[in-house]
Amino acid sequence: MNNLFLLKLNRAVWIALIEQEKIVEAISYFESYYNNLEMLQSDKDLKDKINMEMTFSRDIFLSKMTRLAEEYLKDYDYSDAAICYTAIFKYEQRNINNIRNYIKCLDALNQYDLEVELVQYLKALDLENEDLYKLLSEIYEKQNDVPSTIKCYEKYLELKGVNKIRANEYNQLGCYYNLLYTNVTNKYEDIIKSLNNFEKASDLEPYVRLFHKNATIMASKANDWATCRKHWDKLLEINEMTNDDKYDYAAFCLKTKDFEQWHKYFDSRFQKENNRTQYPNMPKPKWNGVKDISKSTLLVHYEQGFGDTFLMWGYMPRLKQLAKHVIFVVQDCIYDLLKDNDWGIEVIPKSLANLETLKFDYHIPSMSIPVVLKLSGDELSVGEGFIKPDENLVKTFKEKYFNNNKFKIGISFSGSVTGNKTRDIALEQLLPLDNLQNVEIYSFTKGIDDKEFECFKNNKVINIAKDFNNFADTAAAIANIDVMLTSDNCILNLAGAIGIKTFALFNWHYEFRWFDLSGDNTIWLTSVKPFVNDEINNWSYSVNNAIKAIEDLRK
Repeated sequence: MNNLFLLKLNRAVWIALIEQEKIVEAISYFESYYNNLEMLQSDKDLKDKINMEMTFSRDIFLSKMTRLAEEYLKDYDYSDAAICYTAIFKYEQRNINNIRNYIKCLDALNQYDLEVELVQYLKALDLENEDLYKLLSEIYEKQNDVPSTIKCYEKYLELKGVNKIRANEYNQLGCYYNLLYTNVTNKYEDIIKSLNNFEKASDLEPYVRLFHKNATIMASKANDWATCRKHWDKLLEINEMTNDDKYDYAAFCLKTKDFEQWHKYFDSRFQKENNRTQYPNMPKPKWNGVKDISKSTLLVHYEQGFGDTFLMWGYMPRLKQLAKHVIFVVQDCIYDLLKDNDWGIEVIPKSLANLETLKFDYHIPSMSIPVVLKLSGDELSVGEGFIKPDENLVKTFKEKYFNNNKFKIGISFSGSVTGNKTRDIALEQLLPLDNLQNVEIYSFTKGIDDKEFECFKNNKVINIAKDFNNFADTAAAIANIDVMLTSDNCILNLAGAIGIKTFALFNWHYEFRWFDLSGDNTIWLTSVKPFVNDEINNWSYSVNNAIKAIEDLRK
């Protein structure tokens, strides 16, 4: 009985250990067995047989360990699966599916450094293997490396071949380019690449809702309203629109001045699956704009942001003509500004509004006012000067900050601490104001430290927003300036509502409610003049044009 045969008998041991799922012992026994076979390779007479046994044993080991590892993965037992894949990887480093699963285990065990090194190994393989590039794209996506994700995914599709690419793969690439645009580049060309891929997906499978919906999103970002309309028409034909779709369609309709369809679908914002507009449950019926309320009390309840409340306040005179009495529940920090008004509107802060005991007959969400009134085009205008700051507060701020003969410019460049990438402007973009002579600049942006204004060397920026306790203060300060230069935030609406000359800065792709910025005002607010970027994020274009307009005001 030769040594090889005696050694081969040990194969049964490590196979039995695998079957018993004693994986650590099985791996150790197999490696010892495999090493002993390698040592016998020096015997020339047995070399061929030994090589045959090594190949045969390795194949059995890999097969059984892979089966066991996949069972562990299925049961979310990442620890034991990782043990199996670590052993497998020693003998097989090019099985992409095993590597994908191995990475999954390393990720679950928080072994990110090993995961990174494994990715580097995969890149070094330099294989023309479509599965390898698919795996790399998945890894880079998880690491939020969007450019590398796209590069690998496009290589995967190239190797796969155009005739084999499926609709969902074009859709995936479209999603990646949307991420690239949104989170990395903000370049128009990436919008177009995303849109083109969504269109390819919808061409291959023309009755899949998702592909058309994604195309509408990117066509909208591209300001390509004809393509957007084409895909919305297809969605309406398919007749599988979700409430989110209906809301987005309402936004599209307002943007393209299809006011009738905007009226029809805008209330879907309260039924959306994602980012649903919050609105309280009401004990009384909703007013539909048709019901006679001349002998009734109508409750208007705010929704969404501060700027929306300021804008909708402009409709109060119309409601006052229709209802016996109007109550407006507003955000607490707006209450002091609106509580005393010339129209007899009862204003209640949200914190004191008990909807169960409050006496009213009908209610309406504030943003639904123009919808139920069936307003369109210029009818939507609320004009200007319908919010009146407290005269005593106006005098107080004047004495403290504005008692000078300089031309007074207010600036507001950010709407919130968290920020809005498409609307907000970096303070540095407003530095051309520093070249103006005999001006005083006041910042109305909350949450900004004085040090951030040190970039202005010639004109000191007065950080007046630090003194604001509520919007009554803000409005009183606004009433003292000559012009407001603002991004798309609530200060735009407030300044316009007060009637101050307001120069509003808009990105190339702007929010849908501003459905027409081609004229000298925004339609909604007549004292607000829009300045729109000629390219995405090219704020110098709109800022410089606005500054020229400021200089014209001073002549």
